[in-house]
This record gives sequence, structure tokens and C-alpha cells, in this order.
Amino acid sequence: MAMTSGRLLSWVSARVRQGSCAWPSSSRVWRGRSSCASAPGRLFASGLAGWPSAQRGRPAHDDDTESRCVVTPEYISVRRQFSQGSSDVRCSSSSVPIMMDVEFRVRNYRCFGDEPIVFRVRDGFTALVGTNNSGKSSLLRLLYEVRPLLAQMYQSDVHSLFPFSSRHSRTFSWIPQILPGERIVRAGSERPMELQIIVHDGPDGPFVDEHGDQLVVSAYFLRQDVEFHLELRRLSGAKIEALSRKQFMSLRTAMATLHGAMYIGPFRNAIHVGGNKSYYDIQTGDSFISTFRTYKSGADPAANEAIHEMTEDLRRIFGFERLEINPADDTLQLIIDGRSHRLSEMGAGFAHFVVVMVNVLVHRPNVLLIDEPELNLHASLQLDFLQTLARYTRHGVVFATHSLGLARTAADKIYTLAKPLGGTSRVQPYEDNQDLVTLLGQLSFDSRPEMGFSKVLLVEGKTEVRALMQLLRIYGKEHEVLMVPLHGADLIRGDSQQELIDLLRIGKDVRYLIDSERTTAEEPLAAERQKFIDLCQRLEIPGSVLERRALENYFPERAVKRVFGEAAVALGPYDKLAKMPGAVWRKTENWRVAAEMRREELDGTDLGTFLQNL
Repeated sequence: MAMTSGRLLSWVSARVRQGSCAWPSSSRVWRGRSSCASAPGRLFASGLAGWPSAQRGRPAHDDDTESRCVVTPEYISVRRQFSQGSSDVRCSSSSVPIMMDVEFRVRNYRCFGDEPIVFRVRDGFTALVGTNNSGKSSLLRLLYEVRPLLAQMYQSDVHSLFPFSSRHSRTFSWIPQILPGERIVRAGSERPMELQIIVHDGPDGPFVDEHGDQLVVSAYFLRQDVEFHLELRRLSGAKIEALSRKQFMSLRTAMATLHGAMYIGPFRNAIHVGGNKSYYDIQTGDSFISTFRTYKSGADPAANEAIHEMTEDLRRIFGFERLEINPADDTLQLIIDGRSHRLSEMGAGFAHFVVVMVNVLVHRPNVLLIDEPELNLHASLQLDFLQTLARYTRHGVVFATHSLGLARTAADKIYTLAKPLGGTSRVQPYEDNQDLVTLLGQLSFDSRPEMGFSKVLLVEGKTEVRALMQLLRIYGKEHEVLMVPLHGADLIRGDSQQELIDLLRIGKDVRYLIDSERTTAEEPLAAERQKFIDLCQRLEIPGSVLERRALENYFPERAVKRVFGEAAVALGPYDKLAKMPGAVWRKTENWRVAAEMRREELDGTDLGTFLQNL
């Protein structure tokens, strides 16, 4: 099965670093009975996996012959240790892809107080938004700092972690991964930091007891010389007296997955000339140059091609005709449109792009944690940067940002953080504000050409923003169009006149592209959609309604199979995604299929014609 070199590189780099051997995946992680245990291209996942809860698999059992596929080399050893009579890690061409959904509840961590703050790490894009010193960077760094705890949880046996009896009782200590002079416990507090972990879903399903009740793990840290027990309770608070290794596997593999997260802090410098230091998980200095040289011109063809693919991404994003990147003595040499440059000569935004993309490409993390992805980047490049990075992850991206506009455009889930004067930081979910004019203000778009965008396109929802950006790349227009989500029926209705009038006062070149939601070619549009179209006509807002049901109904079989595997099937013109057997993806993953499409697959369709003329 065909695979991009970028996907192959995840296995290459993991094998080199971990000494582990398994085939890489061209799609995502699967549960179920295998029909292709020895087939290349079915083991490791790349992409943002997910599946509706009603279709998720049950937790794995020790004696399962239906071995689960894995997300990290560590998970391979975990499954082999617990399997009986077989070390094969199998996968399915027709079963259920996994989802990552882990909830964290934190007290007395850095700037957070006794009142627990709650957030979840899920598939897709998650944004943490707040002002300076609100705590968003601290919260983002949490998974990096508790990495030693996660390692102990997935490397240990169930009875060595949880003291169910005096025979097994023991204290537990771990040391957070923090910089010298820093502390993880809130300043001035004598109480320990408390971290509660709830696995709602993961590689082996939710972490529950034999009755299906959700379980909660509590870990503590005060000082290096103070030890605590790990506590295990039901979500209701009731104690649990025993836990089988079968049930423990759900926690263990989820922790292994989160241990594979990669943290990229703010204030990325280009290379830090000389030396071999790292900035959190970013490789810098001579080691960065050496790694780039190995991937660029070493003996592994997959690594060579992955660097070429990344270089093509950079060329396209920055609008160069030709781009070549070569390692020099202590920096990178760039040949841009036939002219030689050192990386230090380029703008901070370009250097930021190169260093971060190379590091993420090499590591291929399960989850990417990145602070201020908008750093040094023009507004028109920020979403493109995030989506390009997400292509090199297995589950998704969590990012901290000052830009509410970027968060609203990119994120599936947004948390806002605030810290009152003299108080501790608080976290709460952000509820979408449907005011389009407010959103454009948040996006810093006011129709001026120097902002980079020349027109506004109103689209169905957030998933269409990310998917259409991939399709606009085909026509070279991804940085010309600002897409604003209408949130479906929330604004696609006949009484949204005032919102559209306000929008026209800001930008004159406004258009719309919405789904038809038809189930047959002859079916008329729903009444509110027709009223919205009539309203746009009265306001002289041009646009189009898709002839097919929705955007995903334009995806060709070739692109669908390239992303999700040979068992996946494309939709017919009027099939509904959630009800089509074999259509094994969610709308939040539409952008991944769109990224694989070619111009000849769009030309000749009403969608292709609209984008070409936009």
C-alpha cells in the first residue's frame, strides 16, 4: 500500500531511537481481529484518530487473540508481556480506530490553587487561550513535567502501583521533569500537588472496573524526599479493592501514549549555534545539524524523502518557486529561487518554521504540545503552520495561544484561562460566540490588503475551514481567503440578516459555500437553508450550495484509502458519513483526506469550479 515518506519516517525514527521493530502505518490505529498481521503499513498510526463512542471496542483482555494495534514501541512490549502464547501485534483492515480522551484534574500546580482545574487531552486540536501570566503555558507544560510519572505508570505492574493489600503496599515517588530552580508545587502552599487522571478512552478503551464504572487515579508530589501512595477510586469516590491486569491495561497503554507527547516551548531560537543542548524537546545546536544531515543525505531513502516532503511544504507555504535546504558547518544553508542564504539571514518566522517542523518530523509524537504557534508568523500562515504540524502527529495538537481568533478557527475544543489579581489561575471551557464581526476582530482581519487576506468565505463549520484550506492549496489560494465558520444551523437561517450586514461593513468581498444536506439529487433544500440563500441574494452576497450532500462526498476512493487504509470506502454523492459502513472517519478528520486530493479529482466538479473562481 502506498505511503508518504513522512509517514514512513515515524517508524524509521522510532526504530532508531527505541531499538524496536514494527511496520509503520499509512493510516491510523485499529482495534479488532486481524486479516493482515504481516502486512507492511498497518502497525503505527499517523493522524488524528477517533470514533463515536457507540462503536468503540471493549477493553483488551490478557487472553485476547484479537490483539490491539499499538501507538508506541513501548506499547508493543506491554502487549507482548501480557499476551499468552503469541507476540504478534495484529491489526485490522475492517475494525474500529482508536480515540484518545484523557481527563486531568489538577490542584496546587504552579499558579493553580486548591480548587481543581479540569481539562481533557483529546484527538484533534485543543487550544488554551489567555492573557500573559494566566497559566496557559504552565498547563500546556504539565504533560512534559509529569512525564516521569507517566513512565512509571506504564512500565510498572498493577500491584507495584496500587497498594490493594499490605503484602503489596508500598510508597511511590517520582521526580517532575522541571528546569533547575523551578518548582512544580504552588508557591507558598504546604499541601502537595495533586493530579487526577481519568481515561475516558485510549488504545485499549476506557479505564473502568468490572461493572463499567469509571476509575480515577490520584498522584501527589510535594518534595523529592516525600513519598505517597498512588490512589485508585471509582469516579463516585468509592474505594476499589482489586484490579485485574486486564483492566489495568487500559490505563497502562493510555499512559504510554501520553508519554509519547512532545513539548515545544515558546521563544524558539533558530539553532543556538554550537553546542549540543536541547530546549525542552527541541533538538538544537550541532546535534540538530547532524540529525538534519542524516535525514537529508543518509542511507535511509524514507528519511531522505521525508525531508524532501517537508521542504516542499515550506516552499509552498512561503511562496517560493524553488527551495533547497542543506546542512552547513553550524547552520542550515538555503537555496531560494537560485540564491544562497544562511538560516540566520532569514526572518524569525521562517527560522521558526524550519526548526519546529524538522524536530516534529523526526520525533513524530503521539500528541504535540506547542506554546504560541503564532510566534513570529503572519496571520495568514498561522493556521497553515498548525495543520502542517498536525500531519506529523498520531493524535493531535494542544496549543497555548494569545489569539482567540486562531483558537476559534483551528481548535475542536477551547479552554480559557484567567488569573485575578492576587488569586490563582482558573480554567473554563470556552463557549462559541456566534457574532461574526467579533470573530473577524479577533482574527485581526479588516479587509486591508496588507493583512494578507483579500476575501472572506463563509463556510459550514470548523471542520470545513480546515478541509477547505487543504483544497485551496491546490489552487494556490490558501493564504488569500479568510474562512469564517457559520456553525451550521446556528447561522445558516433566514433571520441572520443583521450579522451579514455587519460583516459587509468590514469586508466587501464576502462569499458563502455551504452543504446542501440532500439525500437525493431531486430533494429540495431544507427551508432554513433556502431562506439563508434568499437572504444572501438580497444582500448581494454571492456563493454556492454544494451539489452533493457535503464536502466529504467529494472525496475520491484513492484519497480515502491512502489515509485510512484499503478497507475504507468513499461516500457516494448523497451518503451520510455517520451512517455509511466502511466510511471509518469523523468530520474532524476530513482535512486529512482533503490534503491527499489532486487537482484532477476536483476539476469538473461544482466544488472545484467554485474554488478555482474564488
